[in-house]
Amino acid sequence: MNRRTALKSIALGTSSLTALAAAQTAPAVVKIAALETLKAEWDVKQFKWDGAPALLVRVPVPDAKTLEAKTVIEAAKGVFLRSYSLSCTHNGCPVDVPNKDKVLDCPCHGSAFNAIDGSVKAGPAKRPLKGLKLELRGADVFAVAAL
Repeated sequence: MNRRTALKSIALGTSSLTALAAAQTAPAVVKIAALETLKAEWDVKQFKWDGAPALLVRVPVPDAKTLEAKTVIEAAKGVFLRSYSLSCTHNGCPVDVPNKDKVLDCPCHGSAFNAIDGSVKAGPAKRPLKGLKLELRGADVFAVAAL
């Protein structure tokens, strides 16, 4: 084997291992719920995303800025959905589902997040909840990627 062939073999092997590692660490697509089970605004479905708790929420019609951010999908005419990880961005504690004020509270250190867009309402968290990309496949809602 000459030097050029050896280098090609090493490069091919390295790229194959990198692709394999990425495939093994990427979260799988997760079926969350049938769209018909989210009958009213603020209906929620909890699920696991990449081993951590996550939430799907049917939200009211969002403003244009929220829609531009691609964090909300219109699953059907007038039916808007939002999904995010329920891991607090301060210290990773699981946050609660939305309360009557449409806020997700973290019981560990008091952070609070807006249920429509995951933004921080009260610290110590400084970053919003991690959004999840949603897709409607037939009549079912799937989480397909982190945003």
